[in-house]
Parts: sequence; C-alpha cells; structure tokens
Amino acid sequence: MFWRDSNIECILAYFGDQQFTVRIDKLRTGEIRYLCWRKSNSILERPSLILRHGKISETSKDRTAYVFHHNDCTFTIERIVPKMEGAPNYFFIEVTDSVQKKSTWKMEQMPIPKYFQNNF
Repeated sequence: MFWRDSNIECILAYFGDQQFTVRIDKLRTGEIRYLCWRKSNSILERPSLILRHGKISETSKDRTAYVFHHNDCTFTIERIVPKMEGAPNYFFIEVTDSVQKKSTWKMEQMPIPKYFQNNF
C-alpha cells in the first residue's frame, strides 16, 4: 500500500486539482518519489503514475522545484509559498516532452487525510 509504506521518511507535498491528486515523498534511502492518482481512483489504490529518482533542483524561502524524468519527458513541479501567512501553497506541474512542447497545470495544496497523518 502506498500510504503505509515503511520506506517513506516524510511527505514533501500533497496537492491536486479537479482531475488529479499528487504526492511527493522522500524515502528513507533519500530518494524523492512522485505519485499521481486520477480523481476517479482512491488514493488507497495503486497510483496512475509513479516517478522515481527525483531531484530538488532549487530552493529558496518561498519556492521549491522538484524534477523527475519519465521516458522522454521532464516533469518539473514548482511549489510556491504565498507571502500571506496561513494561505495554502500553490503547485505548478510543467511537463516538457522530447520536442520541448510544454504542458502546465496549476494545483493547490490539499490536507493530508487525518487517517494517514500518524503513519510517518
């Protein structure tokens, strides 16, 4: 099960939109992993897409970027922390294919379901 995986050190991000739910976690090995579920699927099921061996490419006080490679595509997830305290983080997923065509989605931070919070 992808939520009760003893290899997870911590959840770095949990966010989504009307179509997808995404989680980025750090495994105890140090590996950064991306998991994505279609909204029509339960997050208790196997994710629709799993990307491994991600990198944290840039960090600052209000921005973090995670980069994953899959086939000929690069997935860049940028987390932006708003200046207003207490406001949710925003996430942008940009997928660049082999001919440099880019697709972008804007997503919002989601609360981790309470029944999973004590697993880490």
